[in-house]
Amino acid sequence: MRCPFCNLNRTKVIDSRVVRGGDEIRRRRQCDPEDGGCDGRFTTFERVELRVAGVVKKDGRRVPYDREKVRSGLLRATWKTRIGEEEIEEFLNRLERKFAERLVKEVPTDQIGQQVLIFLKAKDPVAYIRFMSVYGDFTSSEQFKELIDSLDGEG
Repeated sequence: MRCPFCNLNRTKVIDSRVVRGGDEIRRRRQCDPEDGGCDGRFTTFERVELRVAGVVKKDGRRVPYDREKVRSGLLRATWKTRIGEEEIEEFLNRLERKFAERLVKEVPTDQIGQQVLIFLKAKDPVAYIRFMSVYGDFTSSEQFKELIDSLDGEG
């Protein structure tokens, strides 16, 4: 692993521990000063990469699955809510595992979006509305108001 401080390609693992329910390994690394390194310390995470090969967009285009894009959308929707990054990572792991277990080569974006909405609706109505405001393709403020009213009726 390359040191992010001095770019030397000789680092050593000084601590490892299992995190996120066994889905990841957190490794504490140190740039080796005996090999001319800067003695800097940094953390890396290792996890199994489940292959969701592709995503089919609404317009029919096919693009590679991008975990960071889904994660970024979730982080924006959950900003200043009680949903933490660890919950988001656990959700993403479950989502990817679900699609990988199905052995599908491509997943339509609406299936990913629906899974995100189910997760957010169960966790926090504000995060759900934030995500839905982008995902939902609303054509009028009345449609948006109906969504909010429907959530108020569930409480």
